[in-house]
Amino acid sequence: MQRAILRYLLASVLFFIPVISKAQTVKPKSVIKEIRVDSTQLTPLKFDKDSIGSYKEQKEFQYDEIGEQQLSWWDKFWMWFWRLFGSLIQDASSNLISRYIFIGLGIALILFIVIKVIGAENIFRKKSKATILPYDVITENIHDIDYEQELQRLVAERKFRLAVRLLYLRALKKLSDAEIIRWQPDKTNYHYLMEIDKPELRNDFSKLTIQFDYIWYGDFPIDEVKFEPINRSFNQFNSQIK
Repeated sequence: MQRAILRYLLASVLFFIPVISKAQTVKPKSVIKEIRVDSTQLTPLKFDKDSIGSYKEQKEFQYDEIGEQQLSWWDKFWMWFWRLFGSLIQDASSNLISRYIFIGLGIALILFIVIKVIGAENIFRKKSKATILPYDVITENIHDIDYEQELQRLVAERKFRLAVRLLYLRALKKLSDAEIIRWQPDKTNYHYLMEIDKPELRNDFSKLTIQFDYIWYGDFPIDEVKFEPINRSFNQFNSQIK
C-alpha cells in the first residue's frame, strides 16, 4: 500500500516538472508599432509687396498715422504720463524698495494738493488761535486797524510775532489801497500773491510771505534783534507800492 502511494506521488511530480519549466521559459511576444509619417507637402506663404504698399496708401488702413495726427501735445503728455505711471506700478509690485518709494511719492502728492487747495495758513490756524489776537486777517477788516499805534504797543510789550503779523497786514492794506490786489476776508496769501502783476513786486512780496509764514504759522521765536531787519524789509516793500 505504501509503495503504491509513493509511486503515485513520484508520477505526479514528474508530470508537473515539464509544465513548470515550460512556463518559466515562455518569452513575451514583442509588439511592433507602425509609425505613421505625414507626407503632406507644405507650401510657404509669400507676401505680395505691391499689395501691401497699396494697402498702406489707403486711409482705412493708416491707423497709427491718423492717431498721431489727431493727438494734441496735451494728449501726448498724458499718454506719456500714464505710461510712466503704469511702469512705476509694475515696478512697485515686484520690488519692495520701489513700492515704498511709490507710496512716499503718492503721500507727498496728496499733501501738496491739500496745501494748495486749503492753504498753509488754514492748516496751522488752530495752533495760532491759542494766542489771543486783537485782529485777524480772516475776520477783521484790515482797513480798520491803526497800524502805527498797534505796532508801537506790540514792540513795547515785546510781542514781536504779533508785530510781524501786523506788518504783513499793513502790506496787504497798501497793496489793496493801490488796487494791486482785491482784498477779501476769505482769501489766502497765495491768492494775493497771484494777483500781483509786476514781477519784481511779486517776487519781493513772495519773500515777505515766506518769512511771515515761517515766523507766524511755524511758531518761530523772534526777538528784538531779529525783528529789526524784518521791519526794514516791510518798510522797503511798502515804499515800492505806488
